[in-house]
Amino acid sequence: MKYVAIFHANLNYAYLTPDRYEFVIRESYELLLDTMAEAFPDVKFVFEASGYTVEQIALRAPDVLKKLKTAIADGRCEFMGSPYAHPMLPNFPQEDGEWSIRFSNETYETFLDITPRSFWNPECGWRDYVPHQVANCGYANMVGDFEAYSRSLNPDGSPQRPEIYEKEKTDETAFYNFGFTYNLPGDERAIHFPFDKIHGMEEGKLRMFLRTDRVAQFGVRFFMGMEGYTLETYLDLVRKYSQQKPDEPEGAVIIFADDAEYIGTNGWFRLKYQNKPDNVFERVADAREKLIGLISACKEMGNFATFDEACRQLPALNETITFDDDTAWHGGTASTWASTPMAKLLRPWQDLVREKLHAANLDPHHARLAWLHLTNSYNSDGQWPPTLPDAPHIIHPFNYGYCFENLLRAHLLVGGVDLDALEPRATATCQTILALQQDLVLAKAEKLGDRQQAQAARTIIETSRDLGTLGDDARLLYPGEYAVRAEALVEARRLVGGVEIEKTAAGAEQFTNGDG
Repeated sequence: MKYVAIFHANLNYAYLTPDRYEFVIRESYELLLDTMAEAFPDVKFVFEASGYTVEQIALRAPDVLKKLKTAIADGRCEFMGSPYAHPMLPNFPQEDGEWSIRFSNETYETFLDITPRSFWNPECGWRDYVPHQVANCGYANMVGDFEAYSRSLNPDGSPQRPEIYEKEKTDETAFYNFGFTYNLPGDERAIHFPFDKIHGMEEGKLRMFLRTDRVAQFGVRFFMGMEGYTLETYLDLVRKYSQQKPDEPEGAVIIFADDAEYIGTNGWFRLKYQNKPDNVFERVADAREKLIGLISACKEMGNFATFDEACRQLPALNETITFDDDTAWHGGTASTWASTPMAKLLRPWQDLVREKLHAANLDPHHARLAWLHLTNSYNSDGQWPPTLPDAPHIIHPFNYGYCFENLLRAHLLVGGVDLDALEPRATATCQTILALQQDLVLAKAEKLGDRQQAQAARTIIETSRDLGTLGDDARLLYPGEYAVRAEALVEARRLVGGVEIEKTAAGAEQFTNGDG
């Protein structure tokens, strides 16, 4: 069996601020590059980064960019491309996504002197035009999600994989929905061989190879040291999904295809799984040791390959693959990213700017800049995570500011749009994002009684809830107005010793057992 490891680097990450960029570049990306060069000079791996991420590496750590270029030039590392500012491609028109992909391609040519062949589709979000976007921008291969594929319907409405669909398909909308209730056989061919027949596309124009959360998401939890997610259990999964029928040619399996930041730092894992929203992007001391353990053990079982090699050198499956529109990885939906309060606030303004951009007779230089800033405002993590009753997360002020400021630049470049055409939703949006967590802080302060810190927390919350400076008819939620209130909430939360933002329960057994 051949093994593929894909490390997805994204500095446009929720809760990651520019003052921590170099830290993440060095603690994660450089650690990866150094470990692979020093411990595994003969092992191939895949490193993916958006255009924005590559530019930031070049700006803040040019020596790390040099190491990446060396790994690519030596043939050890395949560089995989993605859209410039990590937008969710299904949530915006096809043309817009192609602009974003081309902006990344230009960045790769400038800083890496390459044109990638393989494409990382953010969150594996799907709409029927997504593979056309990828192929139109010159890519030969793209990553897909096995769980989304196995829970989707054929064009005639029948389940693509009825045995899995019956057990795992759900209409429940959730942050994530892993739900591995089907005991997937280890010799599953759809995770061992590429597809070259994608519904709606010319055969052979684009090849797709599927990652599965059954392995890749376990890997994230292994690197995060989650209870039960040991190297031994991880390797048991790899061994299970390395099985093949005796008459089959050698296939491949993707052992890791997730955020590179989880190797070297904790990303925002503690925010999601441990209710510690202030403990993000911290150094993980045993990351190198765990990476060496994983790669060494897999190397004993088989050879490593690049994603392009897996797509091009292995025989393609003789079946057509399709996905339901609006699917995404982790059992989620693409529209979840488009349904957060900030996303719904910004979208009407984005639509007006796009309409004006099409109508305006701009010179090519300014038209290009307008498209760049408009599509940058689509950055998914700038409007993430969702604020839900059972998970009242707040959107980080910096990430929202990145989207807002890019959209404002596009607005100015096209000559402005009629803001009076927008609904006055700024005040309501601010309340929606902050109020649920504010209530939790106030309830915790009430339990603490008259303690000085509790009184201070109540004062901060009650004062920051005064939205008078926004105005009831405000169309735009300016980043400064949002930031001071979000930061006040964070301070009040610290004063009461934190609150439970989300109940999480994820055991390692869901990755190893199904009801079969």
